[in-house]
Order: sequence, then C-alpha cells, then structure tokens
Amino acid sequence: MIEPENMLDDTSPRTPYDDRPISAAKEIMPDDDDPPFLQRQEKGGCGITTLIFAVLVFFSLMIVTLSGAAGWVSGQRQAGVNETATQNAAISDQISRIPNDVATGNLVLLNARLQFLATITPGIPGIGEYAQTATALYMTNQPTATATATQTATATETPPPTATLDPAQPSPTPGAAYDLAALLGEAQAAYASGNYNDAAELAEAINAIDPGFEGVTIRTILGDSLAAQARNYYNAMQPAAGSRIVGQMEALGIPTGELGYERTVGEVYLNAMSNIGISFPQAISALERLLAFGQGRYYQQAVDLLYRQYVGYGDALAFDPNYGYCPAVAQYQNALRLSGGGEASSKLSQAEMMCAQATPQGGDPAATIEGVAPIGVPGT
Repeated sequence: MIEPENMLDDTSPRTPYDDRPISAAKEIMPDDDDPPFLQRQEKGGCGITTLIFAVLVFFSLMIVTLSGAAGWVSGQRQAGVNETATQNAAISDQISRIPNDVATGNLVLLNARLQFLATITPGIPGIGEYAQTATALYMTNQPTATATATQTATATETPPPTATLDPAQPSPTPGAAYDLAALLGEAQAAYASGNYNDAAELAEAINAIDPGFEGVTIRTILGDSLAAQARNYYNAMQPAAGSRIVGQMEALGIPTGELGYERTVGEVYLNAMSNIGISFPQAISALERLLAFGQGRYYQQAVDLLYRQYVGYGDALAFDPNYGYCPAVAQYQNALRLSGGGEASSKLSQAEMMCAQATPQGGDPAATIEGVAPIGVPGT
C-alpha cells in the first residue's frame, strides 16, 4: 500500500536542472603549458628559417653557374673576334700586294696570292676581276708566233680556240716562263728584310715550278722563314697560329727543333684556357700541368689564373650545402700557397671559423669530401 506522502512526491513536478552545487571554474595560471596553437607557431618559425636559407643557397649557386657560363661565352666570342681579325688582316695584306705583282709581271707570286684568296669562305669581293687581270697578264707575256706566207691559197681552216689560263693552274712547262734566279733573289731579299711570309711563299713557288732548282738553298729559305713566323706567333701569345705553322713544317719534312716543344706547351695552355669558367677541377688540373713546364712565356699568367680558380672553387664549395666550409678551407689554402695574401687570406679565416662551428665534437675539421681533396701545386 502506498503511503500518502510518497504518492504526493511522485506526482509533484520536478526541475530539469541539476540541483547539485556549482563548482568554481579552474583558474588558468601563467605557468600552465602553452596552448597547442602557440606550439605550432614556434615549430613553423624554424621551418621558415630553413626555407629562406635554402633559397639563398639556391640563388648563390645560380649566380656561380651563370657567371661561369658568361665567362665561357665571352671567351668564345673573343676567340672568334681574334680569329676573324687575323684572317681579315691576312686577306688585306694579300690584296694590297696584288697591284705590285701585276705591275712587275710577277705571275708566280700573283698566282699564289689568288690561290690563297680563292680558298677563303665566303668569297672575297673582286676576286673575279683579279683573276681576269692575271689571265690577261699571262696572255700578254706569251710569245707571238709569226705566220709563214703561202703563195697558193688553201682551204681556210678554223683555228682551234685559244685556251685561257686559269690562274689557279701552274704553267704547263715548269720553269719555261719564269726567271727562277730572279725569284730566288726576291725570296732572299724578303727574308733579309724580315718579310718571312713572302719569303716562304716565293720559296714554295720556286719549288713547285722546278723542284730541282737550287734545292738546298730553297729548302733553307723555306724552313727558316716558316720557323721565324712560328716564333713570332708564339712570342705574340698566339699559340694556335704558331702550332699551325709547325704542322706545316712537319708536313713538308722540315725539322722543327725547339718549336715542337713550343707547340706542346701551347696546346696545354689552350686546353687550360678552354676550361676557364667551365669546370674548376679541370681548369685547375690543366693550369698545374702548364706550371709543371717551369718558367716560360705562360708561367705568370698561369699562376694568376690558378689563384683565381682556387678562390672561386672555394667560394663554390662554401655556398654548396652538399659540401660547405670545411672542403673550401683546402682550396683557400692552395691559393695562399701561390700568393701569400689577397682575398684568399680573409676567406680562409672565415671558412676555418665556420668549419670549426659546424664540425661535431671529436670530428676532424681537416677532413674533406671525396672528390674535393686539395690539389697540390707542382714544386711545393
């Protein structure tokens, strides 16, 4: 049986809210842990710093690469300009001498000059007119045959067409139309006056007309003239042109003597120049081979270039995240072994300091990465 009081409790309305006492909210104290979003901000700051450093390294490498490419393009352009200027000077010299050959009737030298000009590409303006002048001069110098009078009229025969001389072809009868003794005198005079190019041309022309004429004298003039030209090119720091003359001497069977050594050194010099601005290791290796020949015409230039290659190589390694300052130290030291001062001194101090900071405790700061070991200098 239900009590009356309980019945009233069951039927009375109840509140939907919890009637338990409300507890005080927890106070956030200053020493509480940082909220998660602040922790994410701190982690994000470190990533941004790394990204900025990577971008700076990338741009540094791009600058080094573009500088090397610009140096190579500039070197190729300058080589082309020098080659063009040399060829233009040779062409102008030969053209300026043609009027004198025509005036003196020197067909041998005129023929040699026209043969040279005909090989130039693109063609020399006016070369056709010069060839016509040479042909006319040749025809003028031919002896005129006197016809024998006949008393009986005979059938008229059409004479065969007269062949026109091609200036590029030699005379059909060697030595018949030329005064070889006079040409030899011209060759000797040209050599005595230092005009080695003309002396060599005249000697070659005489030998082509009659190989048996004054063979020893002609060969001596030709060999001495070519050798003098080669020495002049080497002294003018034009080893490519000098080596071309030495090759011509070898083709003619003329002893080259010390010029063979000059050509060897010149080829090493040209190889080193071709690698400047392209590859630091290759340029350094070629320059060191050049210095191994000892004091000579290229020595001081090679020392200056090698110093700059060592410093440039050190800079490239220092800014490369794959290598860093420790391998750069060795390259700056190599530069200082060539020259006791300069920019390599301050860069070496900075590289050593940065390398010491980056080297773990107990590590070897002098260790280098494979392929970047210091390259010794001959004689040191």
